Amino acid sequence: MKNSIYLLVLACFFASCKTDASVEDCTNDSFNRGALLTNWADNIIIPSYDLYVSELSVVESASEDFIGNPDTVNLEVLRTAWMEAYNTWQNVSIYEIGQAEISRFRDYTNTYPLEVSVVEANISSGNYNLELSTNIEAQGLPALDYLVNGLGVTDAEIVAKYVSDGNATNYKKYLFDVVARLKSMATSVQEDWKGSYRGIFISNDCSSSTASLDKLTNDMIFNLEKVTRAGKIGIPIDFFGQPPVIAPEKVEALYKQNVSKELLIASIESSQDLFNGKHLNSETEGESLKSYLNELQIEAGGKLLSIVINDRYDAAIAQAETLDDDFYMGIQSDRAKYKITRDRIHSIIEVLKTNMISALGIKADYNDSDGD
Repeated sequence: MKNSIYLLVLACFFASCKTDASVEDCTNDSFNRGALLTNWADNIIIPSYDLYVSELSVVESASEDFIGNPDTVNLEVLRTAWMEAYNTWQNVSIYEIGQAEISRFRDYTNTYPLEVSVVEANISSGNYNLELSTNIEAQGLPALDYLVNGLGVTDAEIVAKYVSDGNATNYKKYLFDVVARLKSMATSVQEDWKGSYRGIFISNDCSSSTASLDKLTNDMIFNLEKVTRAGKIGIPIDFFGQPPVIAPEKVEALYKQNVSKELLIASIESSQDLFNGKHLNSETEGESLKSYLNELQIEAGGKLLSIVINDRYDAAIAQAETLDDDFYMGIQSDRAKYKITRDRIHSIIEVLKTNMISALGIKADYNDSDGD
């Protein structure tokens, strides 16, 4: 029944754009938006979901091996698989459209900081439902971080939680359920894209608040602004605090600690790759926001706007490279360089939200009120 309602809603959106919208709602320029959407779907989005689901399958297998035989070797294999999936997630996070939007895929997958008290209460009681919104902050990749990195100071202490702790059986069950939930949600979105949604997405090539290009461009900006700029840096450094009260405990991958920079850079690069229409894990580029701007010869300050935007992406990545691998310790020792990185990311957002969407006639649906 849910799937039927979902398809009906999408069909109504599609029909509204194609039949009820006024001529002014469709683009007047010569650029082929459908070709851009096809490139995004076939060469970036669907391959990203395929890779993410494949990596979660490795996590699933590794978790089953660890649950069956908890030792430090299997623990390290599980950690490696978790990190591979976390990196790919930085790309997948952008596409909060279709089934991902309906299911709140991003929220259930990577909301942090983790509510450890809720996780431990769930484990202790053995009675929980990870589909409930009350458990958003007790699952996903951050929960997996806690379960493989945060249960003890040493690997031996972590393994002991699954072997000799009074709740060892429940720890195993919670690990199993967290991984299963990650996999089932990702598979649901992947199957949606590879089924009916791809065609709906590509065909919805008008210009309106529900059009595919408008929605996904807004998602790209939102992800860069709220998830990357604010979540990964702005909130932990308390950007607007007077004086700032830093919160290093709010960094991403808190329990692993030495991968926060890696995840930040992956997130910025994924946004840039989508802007450039760069195929997943390839140097090939297809139709994109960049090529759209270039065809219309949009400039800023005497340069092609696409060059200005890419220069700002490159500057943000270069600045991010100067950060510590471990944000938890780095923010405490040198907040200033994290603020500079946040500002570099903000400079990208400024030109995307002002110059780019106006030039392309994209309807904005964001509200910058995140307080970072």
